[in-house]
Amino acid sequence: MADDTTEARESPASATSSKAWAILAAMGFGALIAQMFSTVIGPALPTIKDDLGLSLSMQTWTITSYSLAFGTALVAGGRLGDLVGEVKMIVVGFLIFGVGLVLAAVAVNGEILVAGRTIQGIGIGISAPATLSIVVNSFPAIRRGFAVGVWGFAHGFGLLIGPIFAGYMLELLTWRWIFWIAVPLTGAVILVTLAATRGYTSVLAGGRYDIVGLILGGIGITAVTLGLQNASSGWSQPSTWGSLLVGVIFLAAFGFAEVRIKDPLVDFSLWRERLFSGGFFAESAVGFVYIPMLTFVGSLFLISVVDFTPVQASWIIVITTGTCMVLEPPAGRLVDRIGPGIPITIALGMQAVALFWMGTFNASTTLAQMVIPLALMGAGVGIALPACNTAGMSAVDPQRAGMGSGLMQMTFNIPAALGVALVTSIIGTVSLNSVENEFAGQPYVTQATQYAEAMQDGDTSAADSILASLPADTATAIEQAVEAAQASSIAISMVVLGFVALAGAIFALIVIGRRREPEHLPATDLTMV
Repeated sequence: MADDTTEARESPASATSSKAWAILAAMGFGALIAQMFSTVIGPALPTIKDDLGLSLSMQTWTITSYSLAFGTALVAGGRLGDLVGEVKMIVVGFLIFGVGLVLAAVAVNGEILVAGRTIQGIGIGISAPATLSIVVNSFPAIRRGFAVGVWGFAHGFGLLIGPIFAGYMLELLTWRWIFWIAVPLTGAVILVTLAATRGYTSVLAGGRYDIVGLILGGIGITAVTLGLQNASSGWSQPSTWGSLLVGVIFLAAFGFAEVRIKDPLVDFSLWRERLFSGGFFAESAVGFVYIPMLTFVGSLFLISVVDFTPVQASWIIVITTGTCMVLEPPAGRLVDRIGPGIPITIALGMQAVALFWMGTFNASTTLAQMVIPLALMGAGVGIALPACNTAGMSAVDPQRAGMGSGLMQMTFNIPAALGVALVTSIIGTVSLNSVENEFAGQPYVTQATQYAEAMQDGDTSAADSILASLPADTATAIEQAVEAAQASSIAISMVVLGFVALAGAIFALIVIGRRREPEHLPATDLTMV
C-alpha cells in the first residue's frame, strides 16, 4: 500500500513535498523536546541541590539517570519500532515521559527526582529512534543528509533552549515548573505527530522481541556507569571495581547471546559495514565529550567557579549550543556533496582542539577568553552529528531502520552517561588530592579536607560550620583552595576528553575515509502496514 510518504522514498521530486516536510517538522519537534531535557537540569542543579540536600553523587545521578535510561531504551525502542511501527512508539514513549515529568515535579528528595528523570529517559528513549527512522524513510538518499541535518538542528535547538528555559524558570517561578510546563508540551508532541503521520506506511520487520538481550544489555551498561561514578571514592573500592566487573560480565553475556539467536535486539552484522561502524564509534566519541563538557563547564565551572548566575551561565553556553544548532543543516548539505568521512574527521579534530583549550581554564578566566573554544566546540559537534547519523543510517536497510536509529542515538547517549560518570570521578579524586596537597603539613589540613568533602557531598550546612570554626583568614584560604581545586580538576577532565575526541577523528579517517556507499545491504522480507 503506497502513499505520499512511501513515494518520497523512491522519488527525489516528492522528497520536498508538503507531506515530507510536515513529517520532518513533527519529528524535529519531538527531537527538540527530547534534547531539551537532556540539558535542562544543569543550571537548576545548584538550586535543587540546596532545596533537596543533594550530594555530589546524587547531583550526578540526576543527569546520568536520564542519559543512561535514554540510551538503554533507545535500542529497545528502535527494535520495537521495527516490529510494531514508529508512530505507536512515539505516542507510547511520550506518554511515559509525561509520567516522569510529573514525578520529578513533585519530588521531595533526590531518590524521587532521580526516579522521575529515569522514567523521562525511558519514555524519550523509546520514542526517539522512530523520529530519525521516519525522517530517513521519508527522504531519498541524495537529500538525506540535509533532512538529517534539519532534524539535528532541532536537537541542537533543544540543547540550546534547555538551559535558558531552566534559568528563567528559576528566576520567575521555581525549579519544579521546569517539569510542570513540559507536561502540555508532551501532549503537543503527540498531537502533532499523529497529524503529520496520517497515512504513513511503516516498514515492519518480522520475528520476536529479544527480552533476554534487553535485560543483559541494560544491566551491563548500568553497572559499568555505576562503577565509573563510584570511582570518585577510590578505584580499589568494591563499589567501583565490583560494579565494573559485573557490567563487563553482563555485556559479554549480551554479546554472546545476540550472535546466537534468530531475532537479536542488536544485529552485530551492521558493524561489518564501514559506514555504520565508522559513524557509530565517531558519534560515541562526540557523545562522550559533548554532554560532560556542557554539564561541567556550562554549570559547575561557570556557576560554582566563575560565579555567574544560572541565567548568565545559560546564555554563555549558547555560544556552544547555538553554533552547533546553526551549523547542522549546512553540514548535512556538505555531507550530501562530499560524503561523511572527511567532515567527521575535521569536526572531531575541532572538538579536540576546543577541549584542550578548555584545559587551560581557571578561576580567573574571562568570558572573552572562553568565546573561541566554546564556539569551536559547538562547530565541531554541529558538523559531526549529521555526518555520523547519515553515515550510519545509509548502511541500514528500511526494515532495520528503527534498530539502526536506536543504535546511532544510543551511541551518543550511553557514552554521554559514561563521560559524565568518568568526569565526576576525576573531579572528585583530583579535587580532594589537590586540597590535601595544598594544606599538607599545616594544622588545618583535616578541616580543609572535610570542607572539600562536604562541598562535594552538597552538605553546605556542614561546610559552613567547618569554616565558622576557623579563623577568618584560614577560612578564606580554604574556600579559595577548594575553588581552585575544582577549577583545576575540571580543566584536567577537559584534557582527557580532548584525547577521546582526537582518537575519534583518527578512527573516522581510517574507517570511513572518502567512502560514501555501503558495501552491501542484506536482503530481507518487507511487511508493509
